[in-house]
Amino acid sequence: MFQPVYEEIRQMTIAKVLDFYDHEIRQLDETARQEKYDKMSLSPFRFFRGSSHLFYYDVTRIPLGFDTPQDKPTWIQGDLHFENFGVHGNAKGEIIYDVNDFDEGYLGSYLYDLIRMAVSVRLFAEEAGYDPTPAIRNYILEYLHDLKKYALGKDPSDVCFTRDNTKGPIKKLIKKAEKKREELMGERTELVDGVRRFCTLPDMEAIDDATRAAIETAWSSYIETIDVDDRRDESFYTIKDIVRKLDSGTASIGLERYYILIEGEGGEEDLILEMKQAQTSVPSLFLPIYRPEAETVHQGRRIITSQKAMQAHEDPYLGYLTIGEKEYYVRERSPYKKKLKAKHIKSQEDLENVLCIQGQITAKVHARADQDAGIKEKVLTHHADVEIIQAIGVSDTAFLEQIERWSEAYVTRTKLDYQVFLEWVKTRKTN
Repeated sequence: MFQPVYEEIRQMTIAKVLDFYDHEIRQLDETARQEKYDKMSLSPFRFFRGSSHLFYYDVTRIPLGFDTPQDKPTWIQGDLHFENFGVHGNAKGEIIYDVNDFDEGYLGSYLYDLIRMAVSVRLFAEEAGYDPTPAIRNYILEYLHDLKKYALGKDPSDVCFTRDNTKGPIKKLIKKAEKKREELMGERTELVDGVRRFCTLPDMEAIDDATRAAIETAWSSYIETIDVDDRRDESFYTIKDIVRKLDSGTASIGLERYYILIEGEGGEEDLILEMKQAQTSVPSLFLPIYRPEAETVHQGRRIITSQKAMQAHEDPYLGYLTIGEKEYYVRERSPYKKKLKAKHIKSQEDLENVLCIQGQITAKVHARADQDAGIKEKVLTHHADVEIIQAIGVSDTAFLEQIERWSEAYVTRTKLDYQVFLEWVKTRKTN
């Protein structure tokens, strides 16, 4: 009986939140907004992926048990979900499986990462036809098991996930990625009169002379932001070609992204870098500012600092730059870039194995990105792992049950919101 009233109220909320974020914050034009909403309309999971701002609007309004003190936050990934883990290379030449998106990195409650992840697992598993409950249990228990070890003094910087210490779909994905380095250049570039250039592909388009000139003019400022220990001679970063990258993920629609081919070591050692527009993180719109000097900086700097804090031996090409009023960050377009999709999960056992490793990774990034973070900026001066374990207390079971309840409740909310969203999208199209 109350359902129509709920739908009316919720549609007003969804419309207000999406209008504010997509129009005011992201400044998406109507074409980009429609593209984003079309993708979000494909499934509840896609809707959830594209509406992190709605998630934070909801969960930050509710007091959460097991939370750490407000003055002892965790450096969170900020948009943790099943598909924001993937394969890439690190500075040691290892091919690793880890968190692969740091655009929303911020300081806040560790619970936001865990709840958002658990919700995504439920949605993903249900779409794929698997039981999410044991998978979430594996994720949380592995997270707690490893976090306790870090709280007792184990160094999270020594932990990475390779083909040697993974199994199931993740191990298979890493093995496939090991064969990709040579393939990337062959897929994305070609030799024209002895000079390597980007190919003509549906997801890449040529840029105009003004855009190229603007990037080239700002390029030296990017080089200056690379860590001194990683920085090479300026000739190493000589730009050979630039294209605009199309077909972004749901949450990245409307953000400018470029592939930049650089000289590298010379000869056949060219490299492809990715330059992506950076914007204000979604959590920052809803969470209190803990360290203004660290959280209100250049947004590209915030993103790469988040990656450096969460990963040891991070990408040696991380840097940032400004062109006009737009801020960007730069990283290597990893030749090993791969992520798990539904097609890679062949059984319930596969899903549960994956969630074990993802739980371990989450513990590692939360434990490292604190006082232990090997970065110049001392953003956090406490041990987040110790604070989290103290907040949870003695009952892992009670904590697990609470995460299960929160995620189940929010999945119900997400499914209802998805239907409301579909009706709202129809209204937008007819107006």
